[in-house]
Amino acid sequence: MRRFNAILTAVILLLFLLHAILGSFQLIGVGNTAVKAAAWVAAVLILIHAVIGVKYTVDTLRVWRKTGVSYFRENRLFWARRVSGFAVMVLLFFHFTAFGENSGSVYRLKYFGTAELSVQVLLAAAIALHVLTNVKPMLISFGIRGLKARAADLLLVLSVLILFFAAAFIVYYLRWNRI
Repeated sequence: MRRFNAILTAVILLLFLLHAILGSFQLIGVGNTAVKAAAWVAAVLILIHAVIGVKYTVDTLRVWRKTGVSYFRENRLFWARRVSGFAVMVLLFFHFTAFGENSGSVYRLKYFGTAELSVQVLLAAAIALHVLTNVKPMLISFGIRGLKARAADLLLVLSVLILFFAAAFIVYYLRWNRI
């Protein structure tokens, strides 16, 4: 199951990056291609990934209850991963509803105000925390050697990309509000 989850995570990461890069260019007004089908496939895979994460969390809680020892301090990274994953799931709902809606056969953009911007930047931050804390375990699960050099490079690239995604939300907000 862990190997399947690792493969699932890698596919989600690739689909997320595709969606986020193309969507960011669309938000800043450079392109007009959003890969909607890939986004919906990613949403389904994220749901499966979340179910697997909940199962692992429940298993961990059962062991802690059985042994009577939680080692909470030693497992802060574990809890950071779980809490950031939960935050991503909650914020994704708002992401799905932030930009537009179908009115019959017409797609209409919604007003993108300060509240929508705040939620989208929080989503970028939650995704950043979740992805960055899980890069190392994912690389380990694929048996990648020389972990420190590759992990640092991957963290840097992902950090810059997520910063770009957050900046695209800000540019979109500024375009809506003509500031």
